[in-house]
Amino acid sequence: MQKLLIISDPIEKFNINGDTTYLLMLTAKDLGIEIYNCLPQELYLKGNTAYANVRMLQINHGTDLIHSTPDWVNIIETKEEFNLNNFDSIMVRNDPPFNMEYYYLTQILEFAEKAGVKVVNPAACLRNFNEKLAILNFPELITPTLVSRDKKVIFNFIAEHGNCVAKPIDMMAGRGVFKISPEDPNQAAILENLTNYYTQTIMVQRFIPEVILGDKRIFIVNGKVIDYCLYRIPQKGQIRGNLAVGGRGEVHKLDENDYVLANKVAKWLIENHIPFAGIDVIGKCLTEINITSPTGAQQIFRDTGINVTKLLFDGLAEIN
Repeated sequence: MQKLLIISDPIEKFNINGDTTYLLMLTAKDLGIEIYNCLPQELYLKGNTAYANVRMLQINHGTDLIHSTPDWVNIIETKEEFNLNNFDSIMVRNDPPFNMEYYYLTQILEFAEKAGVKVVNPAACLRNFNEKLAILNFPELITPTLVSRDKKVIFNFIAEHGNCVAKPIDMMAGRGVFKISPEDPNQAAILENLTNYYTQTIMVQRFIPEVILGDKRIFIVNGKVIDYCLYRIPQKGQIRGNLAVGGRGEVHKLDENDYVLANKVAKWLIENHIPFAGIDVIGKCLTEINITSPTGAQQIFRDTGINVTKLLFDGLAEIN
């Protein structure tokens, strides 16, 4: 039987009505895969061998999300000092921030990869392709963008482009995202806070007006662009459509521009051996390439019957 380890935040904190990791577990159960779970801090190295303290999970029902209940999982066995080489695949699903502990996690996982374990997404990619910085590989698809911690450079960029969005590079779910303009009396205070007085690098982008209509989460699985996206619509007066900050989700069919843009990113993902990604699009601009723990799959599955996690497992099976 195939063995899967899912590295995640604590399972008791899962939002079973929205988390893609929950759908991953339900799908793995339906496929007859043995499911284990651990927290990031439960992985470690002894010499050049990776271990973890893991819990074997029993999932109590299949992918019937409508009837999901809080008693969806039982821990049936705990294994300490479990060699990661025992797993066929490992999925990294803990949320950012991307800090040094996350960096060390990718280093540990590389030793499991060297022993033949499939890590999704690959540890080196998790380490090397920051979700915000990765869009810089596609200058033709993005709004004018600056990455800096230099005060003069940042102020000059905002003066040149007018309304801008400034955000930290290592966070998620819309945290720390601010709209600022040259005339904003809070401009200096916002930038001081975001950069920790110009000691931390941030991203500043020219504001995309279409953001008030929402942004699109588009999944790319094993190089294939999924035909439907999760359209995340901000609350009135907001610019952040993230569901975690109160945005409303709607499932939409991709339009022609979405396909053109997403297929360009898909080619890059294939070249870098990244099987699972969720890209974000505002208007006609690429804004993020999420490869750490992309979410939104549950909503698409409920509305369309397309299970992107099943497509991911199908691709892993072909590789194995």
